[in-house]
Amino acid sequence: MGGGCAALRVFLFDIDGTLTPHRQHITKEFLGFFTEWARENKFYLTTGSDFAKIQEQLPAEILNLAAGLFCCMGNQLIIPQTEEIIYQNSYNPTDDLIKTLDSYLDSSDYPHPWRSGPHIEHRVGMINFTIAGRGSDAEMREIYSRFDQKCGERERMRAVLMNMYPEIDVSIGGKISLDICPRGNDKSQSVRYVAANEKSSYIIFLGDRAFPGGNDYAAAREIDNMPRGLWFNVNNWKETQAILKLSNLYINKDGGKA
Repeated sequence: MGGGCAALRVFLFDIDGTLTPHRQHITKEFLGFFTEWARENKFYLTTGSDFAKIQEQLPAEILNLAAGLFCCMGNQLIIPQTEEIIYQNSYNPTDDLIKTLDSYLDSSDYPHPWRSGPHIEHRVGMINFTIAGRGSDAEMREIYSRFDQKCGERERMRAVLMNMYPEIDVSIGGKISLDICPRGNDKSQSVRYVAANEKSSYIIFLGDRAFPGGNDYAAAREIDNMPRGLWFNVNNWKETQAILKLSNLYINKDGGKA
């Protein structure tokens, strides 16, 4: 492609595992680089976490540089500078679904002494479910993650839940949890909103679970359906930093794929 003006590049980032270690504050090594980068680029954040958890992981300086924060799997959009809510979806899970999740707590082989509730957390437009419990610290999260990698507990629960309840989407989030929302009310909402409101933009999405079953996959799949977009699956903030340093190499001057 030749001629014309360069398309506006708009970045969309997951947070856990992409900008920060899971449920931890952004590292000092990455903070300086990303703050400087954020001052020069337009970006949004999209996460399964709620606004309060985002504030625990990213400082106000970075949040206030973002064009918007898609919280709770894209079910709530907040303008960080004013904390104005642009939209939010509602979701009331059925009693039967909650009972099924409770039954998993009873049947799981993950040891009770290593659990730390709550296990079901209601968020805007979704619920988050975890056998290990939201109160798990970093060490306990890592222990459950190793347990899950060995036995595939979350993937088994996900498959059964989506078969039992075809009206919901279930995805694997972070190291310990499942994100559950009405079908279609996932991170793809973030991509659609940015595409509709950033006309002629080239959207670049980065997430650490942009694979089938992961809670970034819906956003990546939405990017694939767009004529101007690109996505990356990363393993940690170091890979995110490397991609941002090289970003000019994979987008040509017209915003097309290099």
